[in-house]
Amino acid sequence: MALTPADNKPPLLFLLLLLFSVTCCYGNQNQQFINSCGDIHNISFPFQLQGDPSNTCNDSFYTLSCDENNRTVLPLLSGKYYVQSIDYTDQSIRLVDVGIQTNNICSSFPLSSFNGSDFSSFGSYRESRSWFLFFLSCENPVQSPIYINRTRYCNTRDESGNGYYSYVVAGRDVRVRDFADSCVLEVSYISTSRLIGKRGSNLSWLDLNKELGYGFDILWGHWSWHHVDVERHYCR
Repeated sequence: MALTPADNKPPLLFLLLLLFSVTCCYGNQNQQFINSCGDIHNISFPFQLQGDPSNTCNDSFYTLSCDENNRTVLPLLSGKYYVQSIDYTDQSIRLVDVGIQTNNICSSFPLSSFNGSDFSSFGSYRESRSWFLFFLSCENPVQSPIYINRTRYCNTRDESGNGYYSYVVAGRDVRVRDFADSCVLEVSYISTSRLIGKRGSNLSWLDLNKELGYGFDILWGHWSWHHVDVERHYCR
């Protein structure tokens, strides 16, 4: 029995499946992962953006994520930090704690402690020139030129006098033993703001909070070229 022309035509379902397969393959080949998030563009080694299929390493110290507000985030130790900038020439990254809010001085507060001693806990970064900030809650008011008064701007006491007095002490050589007896350290923090370095505690909380939005710089690579070169070899 001879086949009619209609019998020689491939089934319609087969043609649709073939077209779908070609389209998918072609589309996947032309899809390119965008290594950018918000103001941080062209993210490259040693950093990697979470979800990038081209990266074979999973180093949490260098893995960035993009949050729901399109801001680049680096989790570090027990905290999370917004990435303000990355300088691949100087090999520095500028971070700011996610709790810092320059437009809301009373809600602005570091959510995690971070200070120079933390760099001994891991070998991926080292400290840049920075100044220490100590956020204190005190049972009694403190009269001292080195104490920046947050309570003056943000009421931390109710009408009955219950609550605490909130202060910040800034400087390079401040020690815990220098704090008043009625004060408890809540959070330690660092900043590379030149204004904080120049004026220290001789700032209002309003001015200090603006400077906290600048963030702090930490460095990578300067002291561990072998570590970075090995990572580059095995991760690319």
